[in-house]
Amino acid sequence: MTSTTLRRPAHASHVRRHPSRRGLLMGGLGMAALAACGSEDSTSNSASGKTGWAFTDDRGKTVRLAGRPQRIAFLTDTVGAALWASGLQPVAATDSGQGIVPAVRPDWSGVTKIYSADKGVRLEALAQARPDLLIDAVQPDGTLQVASQLPEISKIAPVVGLSMYRPIETIASTADRLTHSLGVELTDKAAKAGYLRAQAELKTALDANPDLRVGFVFGIDKNTVGVMNPKTWAVLKTASALGMDLVPVPGGADNTYSQAVSWENVPSIPADLLVWAVADPLPDNPLWKRAVRAGQFWKPDLASWYAYSWSNFTVLLDGLATHVHSARAGVGPQAAS
Repeated sequence: MTSTTLRRPAHASHVRRHPSRRGLLMGGLGMAALAACGSEDSTSNSASGKTGWAFTDDRGKTVRLAGRPQRIAFLTDTVGAALWASGLQPVAATDSGQGIVPAVRPDWSGVTKIYSADKGVRLEALAQARPDLLIDAVQPDGTLQVASQLPEISKIAPVVGLSMYRPIETIASTADRLTHSLGVELTDKAAKAGYLRAQAELKTALDANPDLRVGFVFGIDKNTVGVMNPKTWAVLKTASALGMDLVPVPGGADNTYSQAVSWENVPSIPADLLVWAVADPLPDNPLWKRAVRAGQFWKPDLASWYAYSWSNFTVLLDGLATHVHSARAGVGPQAAS
């Protein structure tokens, strides 16, 4: 099985379809770090009577403005979904039609749609919305997903970058922190509490079944299955930090999306529990039935694998806790030496 860097299915909104650019989506963290869910490394001076506003983004860059921004634009689906879920209402946003934004049920009233399938982010529409702050996604190499390809965007308004390649709770906490710094009341406090409860239940299940090996897989095409790389996917970073033993991607770096596995090798994936992710429907290939040991598989009913909100991923953690609790370790094949 060879490790490859693959184009992600149903990725957040692309800018333009450059063949040389690959849209990637996506931890040794302890429970204390997970529960902390981010640090207050941004500053907003408005509350103290000062007029300045500043925020340190996931690139380590601090955006400083004379006053708190009032008109915000979301440049990608993933950051848009996370921020909309936290309560931030934009004046302009993307929706590339891949189900990421609708997963958080946003209110589009008065919001300019700035994405088109043929052009990506439409600069003219963005400029006409008169934003005073832009939010973009940060890619694994530290570059901005949209602004790095369209430098003209940074002339419209300053850009804050949020990474979508961190654990779920880090992404959602950063979205909450940014929303709070902009003076907006958070709307997902109850959802966060539910997520932390589900996180604790999954940790308990994993502690009780430490030898269980779990593989997250999805269909690439009719001949190939992808094994999701624990070093890249946000949800796998969360699961790994909680103690889940995940199928590794040999040689997979932080920007390797998955390992391509031909169907004849799928029954050899060294996992006891398989989670079918991202793609629909479940495969009808007879080799899939051979791969699933003792019926130990699950297809989560997740609104989107890329909508990084507390509520969306509570569904996943709850289901994982249930299946980890009931699954038997050691029923799958051993890893090749």
